[in-house]
Amino acid sequence: MSASATIFSVPRVMPSPAANKSFADRQVADAGHGIEKLLIATLNRSEGETGIHAHTRSLVSGMREANVQCEMVSPFTGSVAWLAVFAVRTLLLNRLNKTWSTQWHRYWHRRALERNLRARLCRHQPNAIIAQCPVSALAALNVRRELDIAVPIVAVCHFNYSEASEYRDKGELRGEAAFQAVIDLETDVLRRVDQVIFVSNCAQAMVEEDRGIVPKSSAVIWNGISGDMATGAIQRSALRAKLGLSERDVVLINVGTLEPRKNQLALLDQFARIAKEHPAAKLLLVGDGPDRQSIVQKITAMELGERVKCLGFRSDVPALLAMADLCIHYARLENCPVVLLEAARVALPAAAVPAGGAAEILGALGAGVLLNPDDLDQSARALSPLLTNAALRREMGERASAGFLERFTQQAMVREYLAALQSIGAAVTGRELG
Repeated sequence: MSASATIFSVPRVMPSPAANKSFADRQVADAGHGIEKLLIATLNRSEGETGIHAHTRSLVSGMREANVQCEMVSPFTGSVAWLAVFAVRTLLLNRLNKTWSTQWHRYWHRRALERNLRARLCRHQPNAIIAQCPVSALAALNVRRELDIAVPIVAVCHFNYSEASEYRDKGELRGEAAFQAVIDLETDVLRRVDQVIFVSNCAQAMVEEDRGIVPKSSAVIWNGISGDMATGAIQRSALRAKLGLSERDVVLINVGTLEPRKNQLALLDQFARIAKEHPAAKLLLVGDGPDRQSIVQKITAMELGERVKCLGFRSDVPALLAMADLCIHYARLENCPVVLLEAARVALPAAAVPAGGAAEILGALGAGVLLNPDDLDQSARALSPLLTNAALRREMGERASAGFLERFTQQAMVREYLAALQSIGAAVTGRELG
């Protein structure tokens, strides 16, 4: 990994032509985009804390604000009879065999999604189907072929290198045959859909260059989130007091599932190095996951119990970010980290390992600090100015906020999706659909 570097002013990533237009200008243009109805196909429930959940909710609400009829279709939007099938995984397979559990989940959730998509498409045909993963894209392809309709299908690529790698890293997919089956499905689906939308340039390069999967069409559209937020009635000082923090504390916050990919165990090593020189520094870990027990044990072993708090899953993440002093993202592989956008929205400066799309996002925001997890001293030096200078934190946070408003709002994302859907809709006319 290249040396760590602090970003106080970076060249901005060039936006697409559509992003140069003001929202008011684009609202006028969007009136003629010709997109009236969309279906979002996903294996997930609407509620949930992952980046895919957040992306789906933002896309649905943003499309509706743009006067597009947008409906989410999932395995859970039809008959409740499917719940008994899904329960087999939780009650039995998770205890017997994690690989069987993963395969059961993917197969039966796809079958339920196909049934629910078929019911929707028999009633009305949308301008396009946006699938949120390869399995949901396969469901859409199967139903399109069965009904013999010409609705374009777009797959959003949220995974990093492959879903297979992510399952395996979490211990949910073992054996070469099971691993290769997921790889083969991705390869087939990404080549057959009408367009693949990547949430970062890094993700596009991993799929198209490293894996050699060339879709019929592809585009990069960064995630976007609402500029509005509900931080709740509790103000900064009150929330700090509730968490046992004072106004003198310099609060670092990490938000994400507690799992190997998010790298919180290594973050504790980095924080221990920081804590030696900055007695006011405190660390909040927000989220839950399979690494929680290991993280708690390590906090105890390192005698950091007075300095690090594991808050678990929280529904008030915007308020927590607003009362913190620095967002620290330590994942070693990430596409388009939504938490960096959420931090920028509240003018909170951020530091991140330049893995996957994290450096790309900080560069587009125009502010941030890059960390090197392989050199704790170097990263500690890069963070030191922010940990000791509140004015510098405010300055960096304000630049990040300006970058967010320019590039990463829900409206900006929706504009790009509408432009991509209009283009792909015209391109597939008269073309044989996969």
